[in-house]
Amino acid sequence: MIDTARRADEQIPRRAGLNRRTPQGPLLLREAPPKLEPSAAGPYSVRLAESGEEIEAAQRLRYEVMYGEWGGKPDPAKVASRSDADEWDPLAYHIIVTDGRADGRVVGTLRLVSNLCLEPGKRFYTEAAFDLSKLRDRYGKILELTRFCIDPDGRHGVILMLIWKFAMQFIAETRTEVMMGCASFTGMDAVVHGDVLHHLQREYMAPEDLRPSPVVDNFVRIDDLPVGDAEGAERKIPTLLRGYLKLGARVSDTAIIDPVFNSTFICIYVDAASMAGEDTVLVTARAEGERP
Repeated sequence: MIDTARRADEQIPRRAGLNRRTPQGPLLLREAPPKLEPSAAGPYSVRLAESGEEIEAAQRLRYEVMYGEWGGKPDPAKVASRSDADEWDPLAYHIIVTDGRADGRVVGTLRLVSNLCLEPGKRFYTEAAFDLSKLRDRYGKILELTRFCIDPDGRHGVILMLIWKFAMQFIAETRTEVMMGCASFTGMDAVVHGDVLHHLQREYMAPEDLRPSPVVDNFVRIDDLPVGDAEGAERKIPTLLRGYLKLGARVSDTAIIDPVFNSTFICIYVDAASMAGEDTVLVTARAEGERP
């Protein structure tokens, strides 16, 4: 455990909001953002968003993917703006990948929210579905990863790997102790995913003293689902989740049925110490080696 990490109720000094504004208000900057150099692969470059305009571009990509492609049900405000914006965006770091062939268009994004950036009493996005109090009690520095979206024309692995590697560098630079979020499966019939969910529970279930538990009624216990095709279950694990599992991810024993995004999702977390002991170089090498 990193004993120098600040707790969630400690305030981080913030600069005044930029003169640019996100749809949810001023873009807030931490006093000491992580010192990460942009990197590139071919025409693609990855870095942290630096302006409200760049965050808005990421929000438009999120809308296109989550509502246009995945079949999510946006509220009227999102429909009007064609943008996926919420109350966590001004508090977040936004990883973006831009395409140099298309005037720097944002083609990939991942949102990072630290507990150190939340006001006292403010919950993570994930806490609308899961109780994370056990993780909050154990770890001083928690990072939530959400809104991972890639342009449909860029799903050949390069953009995913750029974001993945950059996120691992962010975690190392900020000395994050645990990262967490959700892993989704398409469709609201959890029975369809029973085989892979049972496999995940059998091989990767979180210990009881750290296990996230549901705080909503629309959940199913994985134990109550039919096992299905146990032999083929591992092949059905999504690429991104497979990467987290290789780094030591642990999963909840329940799944949430989500009508907004037509999905079934579980909660996952990764203890940073388990990713590769103290060897962050190995973590990066693992990330680079993963393929869709």
